[in-house]
Amino acid sequence: MDFPSTVRVAALSGEPVFVFNKTSSGTTISGIEGKFLQILAEKLDFQFEIVSPLDGKWGNLMDDGTWSGIIGMVARGEADMGLTYLAIMEDRSKVVDFSAPYYTIDRTFVTDKPGLLPKYAVFLYPFELKVWILFFILLVIAPLLMRTSISSRAHFIPRLSDCLRQPFRLICRKQSIEGSILRATWLIAETFITFIYSSVLLSFLLVPLQDRGIKDFHEMAEAVQKGNFKCLAPEGSVDVPLMLKSNSSYLNILGKVIKQKNWLYQSRNFNSNRAIGNNLALLGPRLILQSRYGIPPLTTKFISEDSIVEMSTAVALKKGFCCKTRLDDVILRIVSGGLFQKLVDEKLFKTRTHLSSATSSKTTTKALTISEVYGIFLLLLLSYITSFLLLIGEIFYKRRTIMKS
Repeated sequence: MDFPSTVRVAALSGEPVFVFNKTSSGTTISGIEGKFLQILAEKLDFQFEIVSPLDGKWGNLMDDGTWSGIIGMVARGEADMGLTYLAIMEDRSKVVDFSAPYYTIDRTFVTDKPGLLPKYAVFLYPFELKVWILFFILLVIAPLLMRTSISSRAHFIPRLSDCLRQPFRLICRKQSIEGSILRATWLIAETFITFIYSSVLLSFLLVPLQDRGIKDFHEMAEAVQKGNFKCLAPEGSVDVPLMLKSNSSYLNILGKVIKQKNWLYQSRNFNSNRAIGNNLALLGPRLILQSRYGIPPLTTKFISEDSIVEMSTAVALKKGFCCKTRLDDVILRIVSGGLFQKLVDEKLFKTRTHLSSATSSKTTTKALTISEVYGIFLLLLLSYITSFLLLIGEIFYKRRTIMKS
């Protein structure tokens, strides 16, 4: 059977997947799947007419048993096929047929990049908490060991002072072989710790440190429950239904909160140049998010590595479509030849090029400022104040002791 000469295609217009503009001279299409449709039309020799659902949705099952969006139009016979990054799902397969899959879709989230860590505590960043605890334990143990190696009557404070002051004084004194080995070991350890700390501290001063932020859906669910974060789902997408059906309890919780509070947004009309907002996340397909915001390190946002689910995408066909076999054959050839992946890579390359030029134009070289190291000077000032107060205390204590005697 010959392929139909004219095919009605239901689609939604929006970057980067499918973009169409209807004018008096005809319809122009672009985007990844727009070019994909042009290849299909060329190989199968058909003309196409673009129709779009009035509700602007991809297709969900409504409470009355009908289907919305693109799936609804194809199911009712208002369109012969449907495009725009449609996922193959079991409930959809009951009302429409699907062609051979040509790509995969995984649903994730994007946020603004986490803010910078405070500069006042930069001197603490080179070591994590466990290392600092171990370091201070060694400061207590080392003087005790040295006290034992020299004399049981040696005081703890002088030994601690020797450890913190110029370490070469330790090996210049007359001492036993055991004491010399102990002090040499401490000298080596102190040298390595000092070099490591200095090099890591310098890198932290030169490169701004970002906060950790929300990394996955488990952390997102916890933050939403505590009221610290807000998560929006694309209107008419499958994100919320998928989360409600998930076996993961945290995804169920997140889906229920989004549904109850009606946290939705129009993804096709969202301006990718503006900030998403503090403590706000947007759900969406990874490909669309990457084409808007880029791929690390050239990205203006943070796109999570976690995902709700991975599904295959295909062309939705009305039940009983005459030429599904021929369409599948062409799609499989396009996929096997890497043509669809080439369309995806071209779009992502344009995004990377744009972000790269924007980033390079903003790159400047500057010296370290007082705001980047004031934490260290603040610590030094606090140390001086503490030392001064201790000195005053010792003076008063000494005078009081003399007066009593």
